[in-house]
Amino acid sequence: MDIKQTRPYRLATGGEDFKFNWFEGPPFKWKCGNTNHTRYVNGVRFSPDGNRVVTVGSDKKGFIYDGKEPTLITELIGGHAGSIFSVAWSPDSKRLVTASGDKTAKIWDADGKLLQTFTFGNDVTAQQVGALWQGDDIITISLSGAISVLDPNNLERPKSIQHGHNRLVASVAYDKSSRKLYTVDPTPVTIEWEEATGKTQIFTGVPHTAAVSQIKVIGKNLVSISVDDTIKFTSVSDRVFSVGVPLGSQPNGVDGVDDVTVVSAHDSVVVFENQNVTHKLPVKFEPVCIAISPNKTEVAVGSKSDTHIHVYTLGQGKLTEKYVIEDHRGNVSALAYSPCGRYLAAGDTNREVKVFEHQKCIAEGWVYHTSKIMSVSWSPDSKFVVSGSVDSGVIVWYVHDNNKRIVLKLAHPGGVRGVLFTDNTTVVSVGEDCSMKSWALSF
Repeated sequence: MDIKQTRPYRLATGGEDFKFNWFEGPPFKWKCGNTNHTRYVNGVRFSPDGNRVVTVGSDKKGFIYDGKEPTLITELIGGHAGSIFSVAWSPDSKRLVTASGDKTAKIWDADGKLLQTFTFGNDVTAQQVGALWQGDDIITISLSGAISVLDPNNLERPKSIQHGHNRLVASVAYDKSSRKLYTVDPTPVTIEWEEATGKTQIFTGVPHTAAVSQIKVIGKNLVSISVDDTIKFTSVSDRVFSVGVPLGSQPNGVDGVDDVTVVSAHDSVVVFENQNVTHKLPVKFEPVCIAISPNKTEVAVGSKSDTHIHVYTLGQGKLTEKYVIEDHRGNVSALAYSPCGRYLAAGDTNREVKVFEHQKCIAEGWVYHTSKIMSVSWSPDSKFVVSGSVDSGVIVWYVHDNNKRIVLKLAHPGGVRGVLFTDNTTVVSVGEDCSMKSWALSF
């Protein structure tokens, strides 16, 4: 529906009964209507000057009427090949833009003559489902949620495209050298974000064939693991998915430093150097998370079957059992070494976060979450730990003061999936609400 913003006031509606209805007022009373559309009427818009009103529908048609009386002036000529989902007028009322399921947006003059056509991708998600004309910018939104800003003087490409997620965000990663963030959802759409501006680029090529469970920037690659039992090492410079490397079982955790990557899988721990497997260690417990020390000499693996943390020495590409930490009451679900290498943070399914220095627990009693810990991360100065939980909350912990913490309740309604520090005072989180959020901390 839409209301004419100039006198005499009018109100127009369109609906799934194929009808265009006309009301006069206020108070608004129905005066007349028509069924020129033979399918759903998806859009009704008065021009800003009130002289005309346009309707568009799923029958691929558009009609322009007089804005004072609903007299048909013209039909949009040279129309779309698919349903027209949205329409908007230019601020000067001389042109209008339509967005369609045929993966195009078209500009028309006020007399219904086609002026320009913008063509988007070939994928079904490239269908254009919404349109706005704001100042000099034409803005459309696609079925995938991508928001395109169009330039009427450039038909080759949009001025900018802002991508986002319309599924839960499963994991987040950070490249401190380029100050860029990376997110992935189960579909699995993978997006690069400029930290300073929020501008996005989307990864292309052949993605994983099933949901991605975790991503991590390791060296010059975005490393991803998936329930399709593969790992991909994708260059962050070109953002084109690489070929997946089979793991033999389902992975659930990944970490790495420089040229070394470690993966926890259903029945084993796998070590990669320069993307080549150097060791695949079968284990008797069921790994669920993994972390590697900054100097690449130690690997910690969280267990689902015995609630322990199994620590290994890593040397010459091989893992050797070092010791076992038997301090948790729940299954260990998240691990992270501090940047200084002295500490290991661990979260479990019993809602507790602990910090260890070698085998000694130096911080405990952190049980202010009310559900499973999904992710833990360290500040660059190794003084703070951040945790995200199924309880929708994010908590920043003071490592050397058990009585201090910063609690961010309902950070992501539905649950938090990933957290990390980008600097000592900034935390980024992702979760079930399909969003990524940046938090400025005040200690």
